[in-house]
Amino acid sequence: MTETMTPILKWQYEQLLKEMLLLQSHLTDQDCPCETESEMCVRKHLLIIEAYAQETIPLEKDEAFQTKLQQLALEAKQKRNVEERKLRGEDEGLAEDDSEWVRGWRKEFEFRSLAEPQVK
Repeated sequence: MTETMTPILKWQYEQLLKEMLLLQSHLTDQDCPCETESEMCVRKHLLIIEAYAQETIPLEKDEAFQTKLQQLALEAKQKRNVEERKLRGEDEGLAEDDSEWVRGWRKEFEFRSLAEPQVK
């Protein structure tokens, strides 16, 4: 039997995974002009990942996933701080191998996002 979840929780996980995929792409695509026109793509996606993780915690009933979401939010903030130091010229910033960090987290939540939404 497939696990079910509320439609909003499923939506939250889908948004979180989309942002992770975009961040992973920006970290590995050396041709992306991420810092042109004030886009700051890596920082933007880290902010969104942090926000979706924080927003999803109270919706998630499974304590193990609540803990994972808390850890993801914390790590995303730490990575964002590194990226912000880079943008200020104070640090090297994130590297391509940071894509493995985001890939690992994406794998933690992919199966969870496959749960069927509850139908009332």
